[in-house]
Amino acid sequence: MNLRLYLKEFERKFDMEKAVCNHGFFMMAPNVWDPKSKSLTRPLTLSNSSSVSVTISHPRTLSFLVIQVHGINNVSRVDEELILQQVGRMLRISAEDDRDVTEFQQLHEDAKKYGFGRIFRSPFLFEDMVKSILLSNMTWERTLGMASSLCLLQSKLADGTVSSQTNKKRKRVVKARKETSGNFPSAKEIASLDKDLINEHCKLGYRAKWIVKLAKMVESGKLNLEEMERRDMKAEEVSEKLNKLKGFGPFSTATVLMCIGYYHLVPSDTETLRLFREVHVNVECSKETLETAAQSFYDRFSPFQSLAYWFDLIQNYETKLGKLSELSQLDYKSVSGCSHMKQLKAD
Repeated sequence: MNLRLYLKEFERKFDMEKAVCNHGFFMMAPNVWDPKSKSLTRPLTLSNSSSVSVTISHPRTLSFLVIQVHGINNVSRVDEELILQQVGRMLRISAEDDRDVTEFQQLHEDAKKYGFGRIFRSPFLFEDMVKSILLSNMTWERTLGMASSLCLLQSKLADGTVSSQTNKKRKRVVKARKETSGNFPSAKEIASLDKDLINEHCKLGYRAKWIVKLAKMVESGKLNLEEMERRDMKAEEVSEKLNKLKGFGPFSTATVLMCIGYYHLVPSDTETLRLFREVHVNVECSKETLETAAQSFYDRFSPFQSLAYWFDLIQNYETKLGKLSELSQLDYKSVSGCSHMKQLKAD
């Protein structure tokens, strides 16, 4: 019992494999990339806040995406549109994204030859922001584990195995359960929890407090993510708002801006330093000067500096490991210079 949806006729060449397998976010739960079928499976959110599992593929013979919705044979028009919106956001399928790809590739011939220009992101900006926090001062292997733990916690919230703080009178369900990963928790779900419960299940450390505070700001309307997504604010205004939040230093802020569609800041961390020492050996930089040096080096690709940087980083990974799209999930933890995605500065 599955439903099939279809997303858009492509006016330009679209490569789903390259649109997905270009950023560590695609390796983080609840995303599951299948190297054999070149498809992406994960839960998406419906209008009633429940989740449904979908598999997204792009058969070579078709000029549109196929979205297989598992376990149901019908959805409302509202939910159909919501599913398509989430898929479109993840893969950056919009006229605005197409324009960015075209303009960037006009500046970067190698990226054009490779078909690079779309950075994978999550169905919602909140998930991008939380995952950016998970990258803060942490090994890549642990970051992957924390994302998985959050999705497992979401599944427990959904089936009642764990109760939120907003429902304290409800008895916690004590029963044997098969541990299955859920969706990535929403701002509403995280805002209903406290940091101690999150750490009990996910062991996020100080990040738990930051994430709960972020979720509560989003839920209260103090931080309007839709406004940021619509680009009603300039990039500088978005940066200013992010810099006031715990967990959003230069690296996390640049990552979130890139997810929104502002590509002018290079997200510098220890991987950037490694890349410059291995690839851009003629550029003098140190831990202290890296941010300025990286920004200056990629300024010739303005306003797409972070895309140019990410292209170099992906090429470096694939030179060492082979195509990221062909790695097994067991190999994901090896994707970084020394299995570290640790920031130079504590956000």
